[in-house]
Amino acid sequence: MYEEDTQCPSCGASVSANASHCPECGCDLAIAAATPARRPAAKRLLAVLPRLVIYGALIALPILGFMRLRVTGPGPDLETTIRWMVQGDGGRAATLLTLHREYEIATASARYAVKNLEAPSFADDWAKELQPYSTIAIRGWLPLLFAGADAAGSPPSVRAFYEIRSSDAWGHSYRVQTRILERGKAWAKDPQVKADLAAGLKQSFFQVAHPDFKSADWMRLQLSSDGPDGVANDGDDIVFISYFPLGHVFRVGTDQRQVLRQMDRELVRGRQLFRYTGSRWDLIDARLLVEYRLDSLVGG
Repeated sequence: MYEEDTQCPSCGASVSANASHCPECGCDLAIAAATPARRPAAKRLLAVLPRLVIYGALIALPILGFMRLRVTGPGPDLETTIRWMVQGDGGRAATLLTLHREYEIATASARYAVKNLEAPSFADDWAKELQPYSTIAIRGWLPLLFAGADAAGSPPSVRAFYEIRSSDAWGHSYRVQTRILERGKAWAKDPQVKADLAAGLKQSFFQVAHPDFKSADWMRLQLSSDGPDGVANDGDDIVFISYFPLGHVFRVGTDQRQVLRQMDRELVRGRQLFRYTGSRWDLIDARLLVEYRLDSLVGG
């Protein structure tokens, strides 16, 4: 039977199928057939590269997804959580940070009013002036537990929620409007105040309350974020409205120690009445994101 020529595995010359040695380079064809030459390293790498990519993706995707989740927090259901792990949260975390930061600015303003018996000024570098009255400075970076008073040791992802900054989570400066409401006047009939009262002012997560304009002077503070696009009054602004009393009304005969205790209590609380507009999320969602970041840091 006719047998075709083959190639020498050493030099590539054409040799007879029955030849025992290559006539060109003298290669022992029997030994070469028993121990075939190894492929070059580059070819071997190209052969295993697809598997490396697949296995690497299987390992890396859950890790990257968890890292993203530590920033955005979980969604209300598994489908939303998985979508956020893959695609991001559509600005949810930035919106919640903006909401929380507005609340913290107003809380610090209320504390400033208690300590200094006057309204804070929002001229010049007002964030620096209010920073000593921030939650992180008064109650520590675990404010719900009154722990971790060393603000420098707090995780940056958590500290960002409790620091006082003049800009929102997108880096845009807040637009600030203030108004002093003097004690004793019928402010409930004022169009702006009437609209705020009709919309409802929260004293806590669930409790709605009205300012007692007869007991003290009040300040109405409005903080407006331009939203992710940085354009004002275009439908995506996040507006926070706060009412807080200015100072205290001291009654004749009141024990001084009792007054000081009350002032200390008000300084810690940063008492205010507030409401949001422009977001379907609220302060509860923001606090949950903070708790998730703390849990993920401890768990990690």
